[in-house]
Amino acid sequence: MKGWRTLAAVGAGLLVATFVAEAFLLRRTLSEHQRFEAAARLGMLESRLTSYLELLAVLPEPPAYLRTLAWLTDELQSDPGLVGVRILEGSHVLLDTFPTNLSGISPSWERCPKGYRSGNLYFLCRESELAPGRRFRLLVVFDASISNLLFQEALWASALILLGALMVLLGGAYYLARTEKKARELEKCLSASERLATLGRLSAMIAHEIRNPLHTLSLAFQYALEDPEALRENRALIQREIQRLSELTAELLTLDRGLEIRPERLHPEEVVVEIESRFREKFRARGLSWEASWEDFAFSGDRRWLLRALANLLQNALLAPSGHQVKLSVFREGREAVFRVCNTGTRLPSVPPERLFEAFFTTRNEGFGIGLYLVKQVAEAHGGRVQVREKGGWVCFEMRLPWSS
Repeated sequence: MKGWRTLAAVGAGLLVATFVAEAFLLRRTLSEHQRFEAAARLGMLESRLTSYLELLAVLPEPPAYLRTLAWLTDELQSDPGLVGVRILEGSHVLLDTFPTNLSGISPSWERCPKGYRSGNLYFLCRESELAPGRRFRLLVVFDASISNLLFQEALWASALILLGALMVLLGGAYYLARTEKKARELEKCLSASERLATLGRLSAMIAHEIRNPLHTLSLAFQYALEDPEALRENRALIQREIQRLSELTAELLTLDRGLEIRPERLHPEEVVVEIESRFREKFRARGLSWEASWEDFAFSGDRRWLLRALANLLQNALLAPSGHQVKLSVFREGREAVFRVCNTGTRLPSVPPERLFEAFFTTRNEGFGIGLYLVKQVAEAHGGRVQVREKGGWVCFEMRLPWSS
C-alpha cells in the first residue's frame, strides 16, 4: 500500500511511453509503405523507358507519337495516388505530368533518393543509366494525405485509449489514497484498542500475581489467630511475601516489554527448598500429599522468575481434590534442566496442549488464564520451552531450560 504512488507514476509513464512508441511505429510503417509504393512506380518507369530506348534504337524513323514521352501519360493517370512524374535527361525535361498548381515544384534532389515527406506530398527519385551514355533522373510524387489521415485517426484512437487508461489509473490512485487514509485512521483506532487491551491484560496479570502472596499472608494470619506462637514462627515468611509483593509491582509493570532475565548460578536444592517453604502449609491445608526431589547439579537462571513460574505451576496443582498427590522434581535430561510439577486428581481439558499456555486461556470461571502463560514466558526468556503431558493418572507440566556443564 505504501508504494502505490510510485506504482501509479510508473504506470502513467509506461502508458505515455507506449503511446509515443506506438505513434512512432505507426508513422514509420506508413512511411515504409509509401516508399515501397513509390519505389514500385519508379521501377515501372525504368522498365518502360528501357523498352522505349531499345525500340528507338531499332527504328530507322520513329513515328511522331514516339518522339516524346507523352504516350506514358495515359498509363500514369491510372494510378490515383500518383500526383505527378518528372523525367529529366541532364537539364532537359522529357516528361512532366504535375498539375498546373504544382508545375513549379522544386524537389530536393539530395533528399529524394531516400524519400521524404513535405506536407501531403511524398517525394522519391532515382538516377539511372537506362542506355549506354544516357543518364536519366526520375521523380515520382505521391499523395500522402490518405496516409496522414490514417496516422491522425490512429493517433486520436490511441490518444483516447491513453486518456481512458490514465483516467482508470487516476481513479485507482484516488481510491488507494482514500483507502490509505482510512487505513491510517483504523490503525490509530486499533492502536488505541490494543493499548486498552494491553492495559487490561496487564491489570489481570498483576491481580493474578498479587493474589498468590496475599493468599499466603492470609493463611499465615489465620494460623496466628488460632495460635499466637505461629505468628512468630511465620514472621520471616510474612516479611518475604510482603517483599515479593513489592517486587511484583515493579516487575509486572514491565512485563509487556518482555521479561528482564538476570541469570545467576543456581542449584536445584535451593530453588526447591524456597518454593517448598511457600507451599507446604497450602498443601497441608488442602489435604494434599507433597513430595519434592532434585538432582545435584548447577545451572544458570533467574531465581525470581523461576520461583514465580514454579509457584504458578504449584498453584495449578492446588486445584487437585483432597487426598491426592503433588510432586515437584528437578533433574537433568540430555542438554536440558527439567522442572516438573505433577499431580493426580485432575485432567487436562480437551484442547491442543499449546493452547493451555496462551494468554487469558482458562477453563475456570475464577481464573484469568495468566499463570501458564507466564510459565511459558519465563521458559522462553531463558531460551527454553514448556511441555504438558498426562499419563497414568498424573498430569505433568514441565519447564525445560538449556543446560551445560
